[in-house]
Amino acid sequence: MKIDERVEQLVRDALHWAVKRQPVEFDEALKAFSDAYLRQSALELLAAITAFVSADICQGRPSTEQIKQLAEEVADAEGWSSATSPEVEAFLDAVVTGRPLSGVLPADSAVVLAFVVAASLLSFRPKSEGEWWFNYLDRVEAAIEAAG
Repeated sequence: MKIDERVEQLVRDALHWAVKRQPVEFDEALKAFSDAYLRQSALELLAAITAFVSADICQGRPSTEQIKQLAEEVADAEGWSSATSPEVEAFLDAVVTGRPLSGVLPADSAVVLAFVVAASLLSFRPKSEGEWWFNYLDRVEAAIEAAG
C-alpha cells in the first residue's frame, strides 16, 4: 500500500489528539477529512495500521477471543470517546478478516472508531524504553508500504 503523504500527516495529527484523549482537539482534527477521498484514504490507512498492530500485540492474526478481549480493553481505555465494546469488536473483526467496513458500521462512526481504535492500540502496545507511539507508527507504516 502506497501511503499518501498528505493523508498520512492528517492521520497523524488526529491520532495525536486521540492518543492524548483530547476530544475537543480530536474533533477539530477530524474536520480536515472534509472530502470522500480523504476520509476513504484515512480509513484504509487506519485499517492497515490496526490490522498490523493487533497482529503484533497478539503475535499473529488475532483469534475471535483475542478480538473480543482487545475490544473490551479499547472500549474501557477510551471512555472519553463514544466507542463501545461491540462496535470496537465489529471494527476489529472486519479489519482483521479483511472484510469491508460498509455494512458493519455506519460510515461516519467507522471513521471516528478507526482513529480511536488505532490510537488506543498504538499507545498500549508494549514498546521499548524511551520509544513513543509515533516511533512505532513509523515502523508500522514502513512495513505496510513494504508489503505493497
